[in-house]
Amino acid sequence: MTISKYQLRHLKKTIKKIKRNDSSATEVVLNGFDVESDNTLATLAMSLINNTHVKILYLHGCNISAKGAYLLAFALRSNKSLQYMWLNDNKIGSTGADALGSSLLYNRTLLTLGLRNNSIGNRGGKALLRAVNENCIIAGIFLEGNRMSSRVVNEIHRITSGEPADQSDDEFEVYEHKDVSEYDNETVTGSVISKSFAAKTLGAIKEIDEEDESVFSDEVDFDFTTCFQQKETQGKLKEMTIDRFMKRKIRPSHPR
Repeated sequence: MTISKYQLRHLKKTIKKIKRNDSSATEVVLNGFDVESDNTLATLAMSLINNTHVKILYLHGCNISAKGAYLLAFALRSNKSLQYMWLNDNKIGSTGADALGSSLLYNRTLLTLGLRNNSIGNRGGKALLRAVNENCIIAGIFLEGNRMSSRVVNEIHRITSGEPADQSDDEFEVYEHKDVSEYDNETVTGSVISKSFAAKTLGAIKEIDEEDESVFSDEVDFDFTTCFQQKETQGKLKEMTIDRFMKRKIRPSHPR
């Protein structure tokens, strides 16, 4: 997507404000920018980690895939100010929804998450469902236009809106994440902010074709509370276990 010099200047200026924690940057609107193609999203996500002023973030139609959702989820685990994040009309899929769902197990400030028209299937929906079952702060996840069943959507809406459960319904099966406390403490350290590392990491993440979600099994299922470690073998980033993506040396304590 081609953007004008004015738009490019606006994009760079906005991200610089977030990075230096400018108190005037409370509402950030970057709709329509192709933020993932040139590592802009990686820079934005890393800048959000310690930012204490941005409360509203608009990223509608920004060509964000599951890879970009990983970065935003990583930021959400530590960010303590963001209350509204709008990601409508992207392509994060169930893979990205799982990453965001995992981050909501730790984040306790986000109130609204917009995920309309993101090609999210039942698997991603169940990951979000588990998150809202454990996170009593988030008050709304908007999921219209995705591929998940209406039952999953309705259950998420019921929980976030505080409606009582229908006792006549069967128990709802919820997608289980692994507890990150099971993993060791070796993590991606300061190098995660490097653009080259971010690019390599994003390139190593594989997205799943979800045309038939019934084929998933424990053997091929990803756990999105994890990470890739920077390491090259014969000119390529060696794919490590995914338990190294979303943790840092000082990781947030597990929610009670």
